[in-house]
Amino acid sequence: MSAYSPTMSELHLAGPTKWPSSKTTEWISNRATEGTSISGFELIYPTPPTTETKKPLQLPCILLNTHSANEDFCGREDILELLATELLPSKSTATASGSGLRQFALCGFGGIGKTEIAREFSRRHKTSFDAVFWVTADEIAKLDHHYQEISLALGLEDPAECKSQVVTREIVKGWLSNPRKYLSDSDEFAQPGSSSSEATWLLVFDNADDPMILADYWPQGSGSILVTSRDPLAKSMFTRRSSGLDLGPLTQQESISLFNHLTANSSEPEDGMTQQISEILGGVPLAISQMAGVIRRQDLTMSEFLELYMDHEEHASLYETKFDTNLVTYKHSLSTVWALEKLKPQSRQLLELMSFVDPDVIGEELLMEVAAELLQVDGAHFKRSNYIDARTDLLQSSLIKRDKKKQQVSVHRIIQDVVLATMDEAKKQLMFDHVLHMARDVKSL
Repeated sequence: MSAYSPTMSELHLAGPTKWPSSKTTEWISNRATEGTSISGFELIYPTPPTTETKKPLQLPCILLNTHSANEDFCGREDILELLATELLPSKSTATASGSGLRQFALCGFGGIGKTEIAREFSRRHKTSFDAVFWVTADEIAKLDHHYQEISLALGLEDPAECKSQVVTREIVKGWLSNPRKYLSDSDEFAQPGSSSSEATWLLVFDNADDPMILADYWPQGSGSILVTSRDPLAKSMFTRRSSGLDLGPLTQQESISLFNHLTANSSEPEDGMTQQISEILGGVPLAISQMAGVIRRQDLTMSEFLELYMDHEEHASLYETKFDTNLVTYKHSLSTVWALEKLKPQSRQLLELMSFVDPDVIGEELLMEVAAELLQVDGAHFKRSNYIDARTDLLQSSLIKRDKKKQQVSVHRIIQDVVLATMDEAKKQLMFDHVLHMARDVKSL
């Protein structure tokens, strides 16, 4: 063994941040072949530091079904302010989920204005979020389609790489649960906790009338979720406490303002009739919009429309007639929006029965007695569960409301009118006889 062993200073190795030059490595190799002791060692060069590049996501990312304002939107300022308090990152302090997730549900029957409120809120506050996503949530296929759009728009996936819908869904949920502004080369998100690297987002699930299908698409973590649904249970489906509200009709002043705007009515002597029409339509935005379309298209005066509307024989055709106003196009009319034909037979019969009584206060005990004759399934003996099943079906669609403490149910007058308009004379007579029987029972108490 050679008595000479070179020191590191003699090797003239480069500093730790540079690779050895080819000249240096050549010298080392020559010394090794000269019999120096370095030949017995493996040379390990210092590893240069790796600089991980961060890929910025496509933010801001605003995916709305419309970016333009609805010029016909009227009122609801109190509800919009409530949504801002509950959902805006800068305003909300507590969350229903107990985590960083802010959520709120707008519930109510079709045509009451849930979607328009959600659309107006999203449009007004889109600059308050780094990302806003509008997701039509009435079918799983549509949910999958929107999640794929979100993934591509954000840059979470390469368009050239086709992934399954399940993989894409999980990728999007992963980002929503841990919303970072950058992706690293290793496809890992930046560490949480940095406000500068965390994105804010709003996710709108519109028309989620079956809230359970949202389970596979519901993210955890931080962010804001707004749900519109006919099912009142959407307010508490994914949270420990109820977070949302059952949307009521427009106020009388809001109804008159919307009606005058849509009919281009500039007050004049028809003010009293305008108020009367607004009261008849019950503050339901769809009803006001549809009847305003009839007035404009058929060039009716308010008195002419009132005369037409007060003729109940005309109701069926009026509810089916649909003329677009300046209101954002809505695919339904009053005759189709509640899908009465899709209700279970017992549910529809119960709703038809309720259409002949005072809509505001309907005692359930008497209602159940009369319903016992109507809700027999295949001739089987009536059970209390038959009534409960039918009532649940109507509650799930927000076609009726229930006061559990008082054991009473109620139905909106415009729903009563539409149901009556769909019934033939024989059915009306049958239901009237049942209601008459119920009234006699009340008198005998």
